[in-house]
Amino acid sequence: MPIAQFSQLTNEEIDLLLHAPALVTCLIAGAEDKINEEEEERSKHLVRIRTTNGDPILFDYYTEVEKSFDAQLNTLISKYGNLQAEPRTAVLVSELSKLNDILPKVDNLFVRSYVKSLRSLAHAVADASGGILGFFSISYEEKHLIGLEMITYEA
Repeated sequence: MPIAQFSQLTNEEIDLLLHAPALVTCLIAGAEDKINEEEEERSKHLVRIRTTNGDPILFDYYTEVEKSFDAQLNTLISKYGNLQAEPRTAVLVSELSKLNDILPKVDNLFVRSYVKSLRSLAHAVADASGGILGFFSISYEEKHLIGLEMITYEA
């Protein structure tokens, strides 16, 4: 199902927009060095849920994302999982930064919801593991990434 808001984009641009949740998951889950199963499972659950819950403007988007999310995430983990956190973070931040060139070509209402959704995903992944009795679950490393500051375009 084509996503109406992506009609002006190239296939490469669309691919990056669709891969962004997996990139965000890998970035945040790997911030402390090791990507763990709780963080992976939380992101998979959220992508699945967002196909029918949350912001309706994103339902078609998350329906498309869900089709290949597990495979994308597994590919990223295989490709970058053995790297130390710092170089992995640099690569993923660079990839996510490319969204800044694409987002101005997309409807503003969609972009606002999209960026908010990615930041929400980042926070949920960071919150998925660690901590003591539910406190301090977001690490220092994650805290500096969950705002996705590399995505500077605001609609």
